[in-house]
Amino acid sequence: MKKVYILLSLAILFSGCTTSIPKITKYKISSNVNVNKQINSTCKSKSIKVSSAFTSSSLMSKDMSYVQGDSKVFEYSESAWLNNPNRAVSRELMKMLRDINVYKSVQDSKSRSIADLIVESTLEEFTQYYTTDLDKSYALVQINFSIIEAKTNKVLSAKTFKSKVKSKTLDAEGGVEALNVALNTLLKESSIWFIQGCK
Repeated sequence: MKKVYILLSLAILFSGCTTSIPKITKYKISSNVNVNKQINSTCKSKSIKVSSAFTSSSLMSKDMSYVQGDSKVFEYSESAWLNNPNRAVSRELMKMLRDINVYKSVQDSKSRSIADLIVESTLEEFTQYYTTDLDKSYALVQINFSIIEAKTNKVLSAKTFKSKVKSKTLDAEGGVEALNVALNTLLKESSIWFIQGCK
């Protein structure tokens, strides 16, 4: 009986010491962009390789941060990215390039095959912003694209695209939704630029 009492006392003692850790919600970057598939293209004989997006170290992490005002950066404690933003955006770019159907093939940066062209992208912005008083929020996505001739390393064309979308809700979920819409808009606009370069 004494042993049961001791065990029961220990169970009550240790159960009071346990702390609950908040569950982390992971969010996926997905553009779901609808583009116009091309039949005729002057680039049909060329393959293109998509390099991993260049970006700041913060966008190479799965940690999800936001900016308040002009310069205060904070991290969400219970929200994170499923994949690093730079990798996810590179994947969405590759999907878009395959969908527009202007190149012979679209290859991942890790492919050992040799491509005729290389598309380099710099993910300059992929951030949720809040006003100083936290009453409004918006998502900002900005990417610079460069199309490079693989043999000569010559930049054939380059352009920067920017998209800003207001968040419907003032939280991480609202920010993710706005970022995905902004990315969708940006990739749709840039798809037209890629198509025009192959006419």
